Amino acid sequence: MREGLKDRPRANEQIRVPYVRVIGVDKRPIGILPTREAIALARRQNLDLVMLAPNEEPPVCGIMDLGRYLYEQKARQRESKKKQHQTQVRQIRMKMKIDKHDYEVKLKKMREFLADKDRIKLVLWLRGREVLHTDLAMQLIERIKQDLADVAKVEGQVRLFDEGKKSIQLMLVPK
Repeated sequence: MREGLKDRPRANEQIRVPYVRVIGVDKRPIGILPTREAIALARRQNLDLVMLAPNEEPPVCGIMDLGRYLYEQKARQRESKKKQHQTQVRQIRMKMKIDKHDYEVKLKKMREFLADKDRIKLVLWLRGREVLHTDLAMQLIERIKQDLADVAKVEGQVRLFDEGKKSIQLMLVPK
């Protein structure tokens, strides 16, 4: 089957089973008919026989306008796509010596991200001699965990990176 036609339902002569369960234009079941007879019934109404449930025994087909059916399916997919939220990973960077106001601003921003159901990758940079005081950095991490405990939980463990600059990373996910 061609690439563009892969997702399309089988219709009319593409239906290659001996019997099908037919649903009429008014959505009422007509019954189990031979496929050729069902196609002829659809053609008499200037409509198509479209396979709706190919995995049923016998497959369920509907008498309908194929073009309109495809258009309505695409419209439904567009609508459902609009309602979907793609979770993003947001990165928040901090330094160990962070001022109280800056800390509150970062905390507020993290709450906004968590409210939008996004994940947060918190990176705490350690510069110069701060590398020797990782225990202070861990205290800051614990403080952040406690301040966000009502809206977030920690995923995985706190990880220490030592590539070029030393950093501590933590992943927060919404509750």
